[in-house]
Amino acid sequence: MTQNSPHPTRPFLPSSGQPSVLSPGRRRFLQARGAGAALSLPSLALPGFVRAAGAAPGRGKTLILIELAGGNDGLNTIVPIRDPAYRGLRPQIGIAARDALGLDDDTALHPALRPLMALWEAGEMRLIEGVGYPDPNRSHFRSIEIWNAGGGAAHFDREGWVPRAFAGRPNLGLEAEGLILGGPAGPLDGPGRFAALRAEEAYFEALDTLADAQNAPATGQSPLDHVLGTYESAQLMGERLRQRLERTAARRFEFPGGVLGEQLSGAARLLAAGAEVPVMKVIQPGDDTHQGQPDRHADLLGELGASIAAFADSLRGEGRWQDVTLVTYSEFGRTARENASAGSDHGTAAPVLVAGGNVAGGFDGARPDLGALYEDDLVHTTDYRALYRAILADLWAIDFAPDPGWRQSDLRLLRPA
Repeated sequence: MTQNSPHPTRPFLPSSGQPSVLSPGRRRFLQARGAGAALSLPSLALPGFVRAAGAAPGRGKTLILIELAGGNDGLNTIVPIRDPAYRGLRPQIGIAARDALGLDDDTALHPALRPLMALWEAGEMRLIEGVGYPDPNRSHFRSIEIWNAGGGAAHFDREGWVPRAFAGRPNLGLEAEGLILGGPAGPLDGPGRFAALRAEEAYFEALDTLADAQNAPATGQSPLDHVLGTYESAQLMGERLRQRLERTAARRFEFPGGVLGEQLSGAARLLAAGAEVPVMKVIQPGDDTHQGQPDRHADLLGELGASIAAFADSLRGEGRWQDVTLVTYSEFGRTARENASAGSDHGTAAPVLVAGGNVAGGFDGARPDLGALYEDDLVHTTDYRALYRAILADLWAIDFAPDPGWRQSDLRLLRPA
């Protein structure tokens, strides 16, 4: 789709509401929500937002976290195309060798990911196989909690791994430390300068509604009191982003339709405007492919590939592609063996795709052995916490390893400086 000129912006409030995207042209939907949406907005730690006004710019590196919600089928994303066990496990839903996009003699991409082949050939995409964690949980809700917190299956932390790693490092970003452009806050949930910008107009309209009430005396009893208490600090952040976006009002980016394309288009607008935000989080829903998987998964991967390729083209044109690293993740993979409904069920390990202008292309991790399954599930070979450690070390030189799971491999994502 074509990204039109942005709607004039004003300061915004953070939110943990329902998934939506940073997108102009949704006024009727947003007006239907009205001011009542503001009442559910949580408060922020005021000192963190006040710091935004005076924080020095960070290292200029931005991580785009892409949540593939529902459990992406990694075995049909990065395909062990020559493994006879693969054919035996997936006679209906397996990817035919003639259709797959060969990466080497034994490995191929799903054909719907053809838009990413240019990144692979340019050495700008890294594929990490077998990512998971010990004692895997097959519940959507519990497993994504584990991935978000980074503490492993035995821990029940609610705070995301990004705020934990960024604690005490307030100067990584100028406007914010993180923005949620789609879905729950997840890995960005916690104290600090993290805010939701899922629907631009909704927050601006909410602030308009609250502006007249800002000077009213706080009683400590009103449901608006906690929102009004953070109005001024949110305004500081929103004003910086508003100024950034106004500078790129005439730019247009070509992105595919769909939720993910809209969110990555919003991320491209912000980065093209010069926003200094170290982490942005987006989401693609729908990966729970219990039945009719071949067509549905092809559609999802087609949207993923086209959206990432459009993002790369847009940022390359703006001179920002070298500063961006995209990383996909999902709460789990799918069972190695297909089910009776031409689908797959909740599984364990899955691959992670990493892309960016400074990414070291190629393979990493180790492919799970299809001849050594545990209850039809893949046995993970790379702990997801090692991935997080590599992200923090490579992008911002942060050495963060709160438990042994963070140190189980030495992944490197970016080219040497």
